[in-house]
Amino acid sequence: MEKSKVFFITPEKAWQRLDRIFSRAKLNIEKEEIVAIKLHFGELGNIRYIRPAIVRKVVDMVKKRGGKPFLTDTTTLYRHARQTMFDYLETARKNGFTPETMGCPIIIADGLKGNSGEWVELSSWRKLKRVKVAQAIFESDFLICLSHVTFHIQTGLGASIKNIAMGCTTKETKLAMHASAAKPTYNRSKCILCMTCVRVCPGNAFRKSKDRIIYESEKCIGCGECIAYCPSGAIKVPWSSVPNYDLQKSMLDAVSGVISGFPPQKRFFINVALDVTPHCDCPPESLLPAVPDIGIFASYDAVACDKASFDFIKEAAAYPGSEIDRKRKGRGDEKINVIYPDIDMERYWEVCEQAQVGSVEYEIEKLS
Repeated sequence: MEKSKVFFITPEKAWQRLDRIFSRAKLNIEKEEIVAIKLHFGELGNIRYIRPAIVRKVVDMVKKRGGKPFLTDTTTLYRHARQTMFDYLETARKNGFTPETMGCPIIIADGLKGNSGEWVELSSWRKLKRVKVAQAIFESDFLICLSHVTFHIQTGLGASIKNIAMGCTTKETKLAMHASAAKPTYNRSKCILCMTCVRVCPGNAFRKSKDRIIYESEKCIGCGECIAYCPSGAIKVPWSSVPNYDLQKSMLDAVSGVISGFPPQKRFFINVALDVTPHCDCPPESLLPAVPDIGIFASYDAVACDKASFDFIKEAAAYPGSEIDRKRKGRGDEKINVIYPDIDMERYWEVCEQAQVGSVEYEIEKLS
């Protein structure tokens, strides 16, 4: 398979060097083209999301080339501060993202209720025959996927692939992707009756009955929120029992549907590997990073951009005091498996390669 070019800048003076990525990649942004800049604005209470200063720099570089940028994301299935358009816009504002600070509009791409979009039929698929792409992204001329690199409880790596699959689709497709995953198991003996699962479950699969929690697995949508927030470990997902990594296959179908609306030179992926936390940006809290700051990756190939990010994480030292550090793992160790032992990243990259939406083979071009 032909190697894809991945551009890379180190953390030192990353803000100043961002323009070199645009210049070297020769982004073909034509005058008046509508450019969707897809990012995660951060959950309320999480302070390690992508820095607003970096986002503003990307906006300014698009405008310098004559494009008409807007920042965008979609609403969530789970019940936090981004479930509706109104909640999300308020969360973005509190996290430092407003039209005034960013110099462009901020649009929640899937509309008022999270269902505004266009269905895309796939000619080749693994789990999903069709994907509903969020309306504002579907109507754009150019897509820049600006991702904060993190670990992720369901996919192992949270970066371009996850950002596109879950962030550029409507609630219907999010639900279809999550429903393909294994359902959690509930261990009543470990439950401390904190009611967290009842509060966060979007499918109402958990409810309190007298002095115990009732779990109705048939109502589970597979989003994983209960696992992330259960403080006692009473709720777990047997990821090793998921046949052929169904969630990952569904995500790659979603990626295929989203990028099919953009020619290869009209979609660009930027991975910001700063504050690489052991969890994604969705929890309303922040843990220590897993590794020191690595830098910024960029490519026309989402798979190559993610694989490069993963490989650099593997070769990085552990962040002092992090869980990786406490378990005496460091350079050359597969760190995601330390946090999520049931996720096989080698298998994940095989799924990515089979999906034919990008290449796991890449060539790094370091920009000074």
